[in-house]
Amino acid sequence: MSLTIPRIAWRNLWRNWQRTCLALLAIGVGQWALLATQGIMRGYADNIQRTITGPMVGHLQIHHPDYREKRAMDRVLHDVDPLVDRLRALPDVDGVAARIYAPVLVAPERDAFMATVVGLDVAAESRPYGMLSGNAATLEPGKVLIGSGLARRIGAAVGQEIAVLGSATDGSMANDLYVVQAIVTSPVELVNQNGIIMNLADARELMIMPGQAHEIVLRATRLDQVDGIAAALHADPALAGLDIATWREIVPEFVIIIDMVDYVAYFLLALVLVAALAGITNTLMMATYERMHEFGMLLALGCTPPRIRRMILVEAVWLGIVGVAVGTVLGYAFVLITAQTGIDMGAWGGGDAKELAYGGMRLPLEIRPRLTLRDPILGLVAVIIVSMIAALWPAFTASRLEPMEAMRA
Repeated sequence: MSLTIPRIAWRNLWRNWQRTCLALLAIGVGQWALLATQGIMRGYADNIQRTITGPMVGHLQIHHPDYREKRAMDRVLHDVDPLVDRLRALPDVDGVAARIYAPVLVAPERDAFMATVVGLDVAAESRPYGMLSGNAATLEPGKVLIGSGLARRIGAAVGQEIAVLGSATDGSMANDLYVVQAIVTSPVELVNQNGIIMNLADARELMIMPGQAHEIVLRATRLDQVDGIAAALHADPALAGLDIATWREIVPEFVIIIDMVDYVAYFLLALVLVAALAGITNTLMMATYERMHEFGMLLALGCTPPRIRRMILVEAVWLGIVGVAVGTVLGYAFVLITAQTGIDMGAWGGGDAKELAYGGMRLPLEIRPRLTLRDPILGLVAVIIVSMIAALWPAFTASRLEPMEAMRA
């Protein structure tokens, strides 16, 4: 196709600039809506993903084969400390931490309350994305940290002595006295509402779990390294028979929400295509009927029908490209601005909440929209295809004109 046809098509597009601008507005608004909504959804999915792969779940977890199903105290991992040291030495592994979970009764005075002892490597869990992120990195032996919600419920205070009573892994009674070192607020709702945080050594002594743990949590340096680390763990003979699961396998209900971002994009893309189809078809049909005399003259002077068809198809492509370009500029401007300022979803409900507790985790309600290179390209390619489809009827109508009848029109 010569360069003459794109130039002629571009010039023809602006003969009736008001109608062309209306068509561009319809396409541009659709593309803007696609990118704006996609950016917000990606920002929301990022919040969920960071929360899932952060303090509560990590990127991978290792358990006794029956632990995730039964949550029984005696479903433990053995010789945990050497295993943790070996896992920390693996390539692409950023952090490893062992944990113990045990249901107990806690009595600050006379009344007893249900709680959960969480035995942790306090130093490891005080790092970013740890269960104690933002809190002190040390915990003295014989002392505990209490979640803020549990402390309010039982009336515990810093420096107070509390009794902890539970059942050890060997079936014996586990009980001891501990001093509250601090009241903490954790990114994990389990800790906030029910957690009594102990050093791993204290929790092992209380629950008769020498060298044992219920869970080992691993974090990768980057999210895209998780599958490679999982494959290496599955191939390790020392881990044979253990339950090794990635975050996507541990919380599939949240993964569904994250994956819904693409489904929402396809739905919005369909709306963009409807707007493009209606706008382009209307614009080109009107332009074709207005230029019947011109097309008749061109055919009479020897212009071939395929050339007429190409010219109208190129007009449609120009219309689609310019419309998508306008919408992309507006969409990226919206995302860039809101990525800096953030979107406070808590304010939408008329409150000042900053987080939402769900599934034992705390999801931030402030969204930072984000786009990928794929997002505008998806709209561009789809609109160009729809533009060419929309132009087929006007193009074939114009190319099948009888020159003399068209010149009399």
